[in-house]
Amino acid sequence: MYTDHYKGIEEYPFTGEFYNLEVDEDAPLNQQKPVAKVYFTTVCDITEASHTRYSNFVSASFAVFFPFDKETEKILVKRGDMFRGDQYGLEVNGKVVGVFPSQLGGCVAYINDTDV
Repeated sequence: MYTDHYKGIEEYPFTGEFYNLEVDEDAPLNQQKPVAKVYFTTVCDITEASHTRYSNFVSASFAVFFPFDKETEKILVKRGDMFRGDQYGLEVNGKVVGVFPSQLGGCVAYINDTDV
């Protein structure tokens, strides 16, 4: 009997946003606060890359894979940017610690999650 175990698997099943935190310096000092400015929204696949446990604290990092056409696009994402996405109801938020394009037409960004 043949069973297709890959039926229904999508290459990029999620949507994520890369953004920067900016402060409106024209506002009065007591009203200045960081505001997220989204500069890149993309379909993606989010997987846990690793996690570490320190007594009662858990730190996790995720790999975010997204499409990238090396012939027509430039990579907009860089280290230090922020990312937020949703993985089946699990919110993934964090700072980009590495970005690596592939010759095969994709890109991976490693995220240190700040909300674990």
